[in-house]
Amino acid sequence: MSVELAIALILAFIMIYIFLINIYSILFRITGLTKVKARFQAISLLTNSGYTTSESEIVTTNHLRRNIAIASMMTGYIFSVVIVSLVLNLINAVSINTSKISYSYIFIAFGVFVFVILLFKIPFIRRPFEKLIELFGKSLLGKHKKTNIITLLDSYGREAIAQVTLNYVPIIMKDKQLSDINIRDEYNLNILMIKTSEGTENITKMTVLKENDIVIVFGPLQNIKKLFLGKEE
Repeated sequence: MSVELAIALILAFIMIYIFLINIYSILFRITGLTKVKARFQAISLLTNSGYTTSESEIVTTNHLRRNIAIASMMTGYIFSVVIVSLVLNLINAVSINTSKISYSYIFIAFGVFVFVILLFKIPFIRRPFEKLIELFGKSLLGKHKKTNIITLLDSYGREAIAQVTLNYVPIIMKDKQLSDINIRDEYNLNILMIKTSEGTENITKMTVLKENDIVIVFGPLQNIKKLFLGKEE
């Protein structure tokens, strides 16, 4: 393998690696992780670096995230082997063909690499790509319109602060005021904030949740899932 081809392949695989990080980050976000945590999980799993902090519980306690994690670890392992192999081939090619290296070809390859990476930094190019992956991911993971999305903002042992996007209002809450539901006593949950299409609203006993509302809830994570998803994971 020539030096030029080895460098071009390494850059191509690094580019694909970066795209995979973005793809898996989007998939993790679909399951309810914040953007920062989703990216952290994707990078950790794809690079096979591993981690032993409580952050890992976010993945291991959810079956969808576990499946995504398995896929990303397998993908990361394959790409790691390929890239290491290409680097070894590059070292071997450089030692043999030092005098025959085409530096102009290498500069062009680096230029194309940088151009493509910067191109995807532009919002109007990046957003359609993210939307496409998001639509595909929701279809793949079974996240249709009538599924509420729970985004874990922070956790404190069994307690959590979560953002719930209401694509539908659970039957127990539909057309009812918060005072009639008694969420605090029955589920040990506190609704901290509600954001509607008109902006943030103050929470009162007369508040009624509606579709497309965004709710910030504090309490046991399993109870949040039980109330807003109708199940425990």
